[in-house]
Amino acid sequence: MKRILIPFFASLMLLGCGAPKQSDTELIADFYEHILSGKPVEDAYLKSVLSKDILDAIWEADYDDTYSYWVFRTGAQDGPSDESAVNAIEALGEGWYRVSYSDMGLPGTTDVQVKDGKICAYKRGVEEDSYMAAIDRYMKEVGAQYSPGEHCIPYYLIVDADASNPDDIRIWGDFMVENFNQSADTLLCVSGGSHPGCMHVKKTATGFELSDFEAVEDGSSFTRTAKAIFGDRYDALIALSSDDDAQKAARLQAIRDYAESTGLKVSFCKDYGWPAVAIE
Repeated sequence: MKRILIPFFASLMLLGCGAPKQSDTELIADFYEHILSGKPVEDAYLKSVLSKDILDAIWEADYDDTYSYWVFRTGAQDGPSDESAVNAIEALGEGWYRVSYSDMGLPGTTDVQVKDGKICAYKRGVEEDSYMAAIDRYMKEVGAQYSPGEHCIPYYLIVDADASNPDDIRIWGDFMVENFNQSADTLLCVSGGSHPGCMHVKKTATGFELSDFEAVEDGSSFTRTAKAIFGDRYDALIALSSDDDAQKAARLQAIRDYAESTGLKVSFCKDYGWPAVAIE
């Protein structure tokens, strides 16, 4: 992993509702300045900013008796840039803060919790951009074209993928997105749709981006266009798209992942005119 010297940033963008405790923010900012830069990260320093539980969890007895503090970064060994920096620290409540940063030019997000003046828990989010993350971003744009909801959740039935060419990564599948409103502990589906086809994603210096989407047409043109796009994968598409259990499982898993990543407290999802379904 590159050792990168960066100047200490004079100020941080503070987002979210209400200003976080300044002492917590300063602690997180100083910690990330150490682990993103070439500043020495001594054991004594780590013990002053990390809780005992965290220290025990990141102790690497089999790796030269050291602390793996790099778990707070993206985990990448190299990147497209020689610069690393914190972009924002967002207060999430209950002592949690979301740290958004550039790690050698790669986007990273890590949630950390501060208690009693020390970082006591962490959850790493987007470690390194991926082609599926690029598809997520695109499908959320598609979801914005439907009747709006409080939460937009994409999910997919993937037929096949070919990532051998980074300039044209192809993913064949049925790409779905739904918008939900929340009522107590239940997500109510208000809109959504299915979009089978082939996604074309390319890798860039800063991550991945969608370059094209070959979409299967509706109605009488479905079979013709689906066979043209999927080729010998057509039968697999039909079998997967007809598998109600697979679709329900993919949907519920996507909702669980979304709830966990956002801290959403829900136990059920419900379609209009149908009974609520337990998420777990």
